Amino acid sequence: MKVIGDVVMRVLLLVIDQLAGHWVEGVEVVKGIPPVNVWDYARLNFAPNFRYLIENGLFCFAWNKEICDTPHGMKYLATGRYNANPYWTSRTGWPYYPRTPENPGPTGLFEFAQHYAPDRIKVACFTTDHWIAPGYFYTVGYPVALSAYYPDEKVWRDFAMPYLRRRREWNLVYVYFPVMDSVSFCPSYQKPMPHPRSSKHAYMLFLDELIGEVIDFLKRNDFWDETYLILASDHGYHAACSTARKVGATSPNWCCDHPAPYDCEVWDFREDKSTKKYSGCTRRVLFLISGGALDEDLKGKVLKRAEIIDVAATIADILDVPYECEGVSVLKRKGETVNLNAFRVSHE
Repeated sequence: MKVIGDVVMRVLLLVIDQLAGHWVEGVEVVKGIPPVNVWDYARLNFAPNFRYLIENGLFCFAWNKEICDTPHGMKYLATGRYNANPYWTSRTGWPYYPRTPENPGPTGLFEFAQHYAPDRIKVACFTTDHWIAPGYFYTVGYPVALSAYYPDEKVWRDFAMPYLRRRREWNLVYVYFPVMDSVSFCPSYQKPMPHPRSSKHAYMLFLDELIGEVIDFLKRNDFWDETYLILASDHGYHAACSTARKVGATSPNWCCDHPAPYDCEVWDFREDKSTKKYSGCTRRVLFLISGGALDEDLKGKVLKRAEIIDVAATIADILDVPYECEGVSVLKRKGETVNLNAFRVSHE
């Protein structure tokens, strides 16, 4: 685990369901407004707290290269591998996790790290539903699993934040924000915005304020300088693409969840035909590392290509635990990073 002086570095992982990290260039849902995604919304200053983290962090243009649903995406994040059977599934309409002693699947990073170094790694998880299970983000001692789509702000304010304030020895914590996944089959953008869940745009602004609360908490409680704040997502969503059109969208300004096929193309709704330009919008996941503990040489930098499985590998690298996975720590790819300002100029 990285240590500066006598200070042990902390990792706070925030996983935000169905939040696209980036989008194909040039797509708009209304004039001047792209589909909701972190990179463009930060660039346009719709999301100033995300922008702050990008400007003081390492933004990775990351992809989910396999199945873009939550049971798979969450396990890719938890294990750092695509070959991670079994996954949560459904049988006769009920959730089912076919894990057996004969087929246990891989151990998640959080459980591995806790058992590998129990005296120095202090773990907690705040999540919903199934993601606390062994093979996902299971931990011993402080796992909190809430009901499906438990409000993001309550996950943070009622459970995670009080724990972090009281248990100051924490250094590996996972917090899951599920609600964006339920803000679907709705406009990407509309004005006015009667409720945060009325559109992706409205919820993104709400979520940005919540991220601001996290940043403020870490700074006010003297955690910021010791913390790697990592934001990630399991998958994105369809909009302005061939799959969205297939499931009924009649304009680019309509979000259509994340069904297969994931390798979709940008759709021309005026001509009602494909542009033949690759979109792959559900594959465009979020992977952003910020916080005061991040090496100064990586702040304000961009990595042009990464994968969802690199998240666990990067955390293992920070923790200095020998966790075996398919992913690669992005901290080992410093030479591939590009200055943020130079990257913006070349893409605008």
